[in-house]
Amino acid sequence: MAVTELIEAFSALQLGAGSPLDFLFEPWSFHFGKGDIFAKNRWNSIMNGAKIGTAFVAAGFLLLEIRARRLGSPIPKVWAKRIYLALVVFSTWLYFDGFNPNVRYVNYYHRHELFHYYLGSKYFKEVGYPRLYECAAVAETELVGKNRMKDREIRDLGVNLVKPMSKTYIFDIPENCKDHFSGERWDAFKADVKWIEQSARGQYWKDMFKDHGYNPPPVWTMTGHLLSSIDVASDSFFKKLALLDVILHIGVISMLGWAFGFRAMMIGAVFWGCNAPANFYWTGGAFMRMDWIFLLVSATAFAKKRYFALAGAALAWSALLRVFPAILFGGWVAMGACFWLKHRRAMPELKRALGGVIVAVGILVPASMAVCGPDSYAQFKHHISTHKSTPLTNHMGLETILTHNWEGRMRFSRDDRLDDGFQPWKDGRTQRKEERRPLFYLVWALTAGWIGWALRRTRLIWIAIPMGVPMVIALLNLTCYYYSVFIPIAALATVRRSLGPALLTTAGASQVLLGPPNWSTFYWIDDRYTALSYLFWLMALLTLYAYSRPLTPERLRAWWAGRAEPRAN
Repeated sequence: MAVTELIEAFSALQLGAGSPLDFLFEPWSFHFGKGDIFAKNRWNSIMNGAKIGTAFVAAGFLLLEIRARRLGSPIPKVWAKRIYLALVVFSTWLYFDGFNPNVRYVNYYHRHELFHYYLGSKYFKEVGYPRLYECAAVAETELVGKNRMKDREIRDLGVNLVKPMSKTYIFDIPENCKDHFSGERWDAFKADVKWIEQSARGQYWKDMFKDHGYNPPPVWTMTGHLLSSIDVASDSFFKKLALLDVILHIGVISMLGWAFGFRAMMIGAVFWGCNAPANFYWTGGAFMRMDWIFLLVSATAFAKKRYFALAGAALAWSALLRVFPAILFGGWVAMGACFWLKHRRAMPELKRALGGVIVAVGILVPASMAVCGPDSYAQFKHHISTHKSTPLTNHMGLETILTHNWEGRMRFSRDDRLDDGFQPWKDGRTQRKEERRPLFYLVWALTAGWIGWALRRTRLIWIAIPMGVPMVIALLNLTCYYYSVFIPIAALATVRRSLGPALLTTAGASQVLLGPPNWSTFYWIDDRYTALSYLFWLMALLTLYAYSRPLTPERLRAWWAGRAEPRAN
C-alpha cells in the first residue's frame, strides 16, 4: 500500500517537516477531527491523569518494595531494575507531554522564553536589564509604524509597573534605546525582533512585553550570549537551542543513576515528569533553563562519589547561574561548624570542596565580567532587588503561605480597571509580609536549627545538599518552576527509603491541586499556588523529620560529649 493510502486510512496523519530536527520535536503531528484524543484539551486531561496515576503507582511500588524487604522476600533486583527503567522512560515522556505538538508550542520551542533569553543575552551590552521591552518596541515601531503600536501596553522594568506605551519614550525619543547600539547591531536586533514577532504574532506577542523582563545573572548571560550569537533568530536555530535542555534533562537523570543507582534515578525522573509546579508548560522548549538543576544534581553526585572539588565547583556554578542555590552551602557550613566544635580543625572533605568553589568562582566571575561588562553585577543587583520585591501569582514558598488570606485573595482584590489589575493584590501581599516579618524570622531560625541538628554527626557532605532544600523554601518565594530543586531528595531516599514514596505522592497530589479549573480543587490561580506551597512545605518538613532524630536533652549531651546517642525505645 502506498504511503498516501496509509495516511488516508488513518485520517490524514501529517508528519512535521521542514527542519532536520523535526524528527526529535515532532515525531507525530496529529491533526485529526475535533474529537480526537490528540487535540489539546483532551490530551492535557489525559496527561494530567497519567501523571497522577504514574506518581501514585510508582509510590505504591516503592512501598511494596519496602514491605517485601522487611518480610525477608525482596523483589528480585533484575525485575526491580526493569520496572525502574520503564518508569524513567515513561515519566520522561510524560514531562514532554508525549511530544504532542498540539499541546504546547508550535515546532516545540517556547517563543515567550526565547524572546527574553535569546534577545536578552545576545544584546545584553545594548539592552542590559531595563531596556529589553522598550528596545523591542522601538524596533517594532520602525517595522510596522506607530499606529499599530499606540494602544499597546508595556512593563516599565525600572519600576516594575505596566503602563501604556504612549506614556514612555518609545514613540517620541527612540534614541534613548538606539544610542546604545551601533548601526549594524541595531539592524541585527531589529531583524531578530521581526522574526520572533512574525512567529508569535497576536496577543501572545503583545503579552510578552508585560512579563517581568530578562533576569539571569551575568554568568548565565555569558554562556547565553556565546550561544545566541552563533546565528540569527530562525526556526531551525531555536530548535537547536531548545535541544540543549533536552540533553540537560537526560543528564540530570543520568547523574542520579550514576551516583545513586536505578532506584534514585527512577524517583527523580518520576517526580520531575509528574510534578505540577515545574512542569513542561513553564520550562519546556526553553533555552538553558535546566543548567542550574543539572549542576545541582551533579554536585550531589560528585560529592557521593567523593569528587569533592568537583562537587564544590558544580554547586558554585549552579549558584552563579540562579543565585538561590547558594543557600544550599548552608548545609556544608553547618556540618563544618559541628565538626570544628568537636575536633577543633576543618573538615577535610569540605576543604577540598571549598577549593573547587574558589576555582569555579575565580574563573566564572571574571570571565562573565569580560563578556557582559565590568558593571554587569551592579546592574544585576539593582535589577533583581526591584524584581524580587514584586509578588507573582505563581510564587511558592513560606512567604506565599504566610501572606495569603481570605480577603486578600485574587478573587476579591484584582481590579481590571487599572493598567496592572494585579497591583492591589500585590500591594496586599507586600503589606502582610512586612506585618508578619517576626514570624518569618522565627520559622527561619527553627528550620536552620533543625537542619544543623540533622547534619551534626554525618561526614557525608552530599547529604547536606538535599537537606538544605527546606531552607530554600523557607527563605525564598520562588517561581513555581524552580521547584525542581526537590529532585536531589531522590538521592536522600537511598538512605531514608520512606522519602521516596513521600516525594512521589507529593508530585501526584500537586497535579490534583493544579489541574485545570474545571476539575481542580481550586479555581483561582493564587489559591492553587498557595495550596501547592503548603504541600511542598510539608514535604520539606518530612525530609527533615525522616533524616533527623528527635531532639532530646539526653541526645544533645551525648552528642556534645562525643558518646553514642541513646536509641529510641
